[in-house]
Order: sequence, then C-alpha cells, then structure tokens
Amino acid sequence: MALFVFNSGIFLWLSQKGLAISHELGIQQAWENYAPEGVRQFFGDNKEAVQAFFSHSVITWLIGSMMILLVIRFVKGVIKWSLLLLVIGIGLFLAYQYSQMASNISTI
Repeated sequence: MALFVFNSGIFLWLSQKGLAISHELGIQQAWENYAPEGVRQFFGDNKEAVQAFFSHSVITWLIGSMMILLVIRFVKGVIKWSLLLLVIGIGLFLAYQYSQMASNISTI
C-alpha cells in the first residue's frame, strides 16, 4: 500500500510539473529548447502528442509503471530459474561423467 501511495505521489508530481512547464513556457518553446533529440524523434515533432502525453491521469501513469514492474519481475524470475536449472544440469552432467570415469578406473 505504501508503494502505491509513493508511486501515485511521484506520478502526480511528474504530471503536474510537465503540465506547468508546457503551459508556462508554451509547448512550442519548451519543445524546441528543452526536449532531447530522442524524445523529439519518439513523438515525431507532433506537439499535440506531447500535450496528450502529459495530460494522462496519475492512475494511467501508475498502472503503466506497475505493468512495467511486473514484466521486469517476471523476466528476472525466468532468468533466475533458468540459471538455477543450468547449474543443476551442469552439476548432474559432471556427476555422471565422474561416475563413468570412476567405473572405468575400477574395471582396470
């Protein structure tokens, strides 16, 4: 619950600051002076898309961040289990190789 409140506060602040900058400076001036080149390419010099992006509600921002968090945690879990299975597989393979080598030595 505390994470939900914290994220809501962060995204409310981001939304309000973005709107304040776009209204105070005007989206044209802010777009030309402060937007990084990558952001401009992402929106394709479409200023209406930028204004729509900043006008999304806090809940939309929060849901988006939580979905990204779930994807990251899922991928992290898949990687962790894959590495665990890989280590177990290598261990079993080495134990099998050792038993084969031990049985060959005992027959000599």
